[in-house]
Amino acid sequence: MLKTTSKTLLVAATLALPLSLSAQCGGAPGATKVAPTSKKCASGKCGASMKKAPKTTISAHMANNEALTLLATMNMQKSYEGMIERITQMQIQARPELKAIEPAIKAFFTKYMGWEAQKGDIAALYAKNYTVEELKELNKFYQSPLGQKTVQIMPQLAAASAQIGQSRMMQHMPEMKAMIEAELKKINTKK
Repeated sequence: MLKTTSKTLLVAATLALPLSLSAQCGGAPGATKVAPTSKKCASGKCGASMKKAPKTTISAHMANNEALTLLATMNMQKSYEGMIERITQMQIQARPELKAIEPAIKAFFTKYMGWEAQKGDIAALYAKNYTVEELKELNKFYQSPLGQKTVQIMPQLAAASAQIGQSRMMQHMPEMKAMIEAELKKINTKK
């Protein structure tokens, strides 16, 4: 069971977009904030003793807010809920006796891989890789009728694409097995 669960978690982690990055608000290039070094400077009465603080998080927070809007528009919560359901069912298909503890399995995956557990990290990932302006443009697209159609059919397209790839691989499994055996035989004869 542990081997099957580990494989499922690996597949799920790969497919889930996550991606668990630390949820940091890294600064945007060129956005610098000046922090006072004393109470006197906080009043704005000195200029020479001001020091540069780490990059401003204002741009990063704006990007995170835009990213969270984008993820909501893309209905990512529903996608993650569907992923949890698929992972749970994969576990049960692999080990039918687990059907009796299905709620516990689902709760475990939800706790660590569910939307609430990851949305901050996913938003930070988008905010790190897109500018605020790019995120605004993506929001405009995904809020449009075409964007919403894309959100609705993307899961079916992804599933159909995976099925095409799986079907193609199954057709060529004998060839793959023969290739592996031939390559292993070459390696073993060299020893």
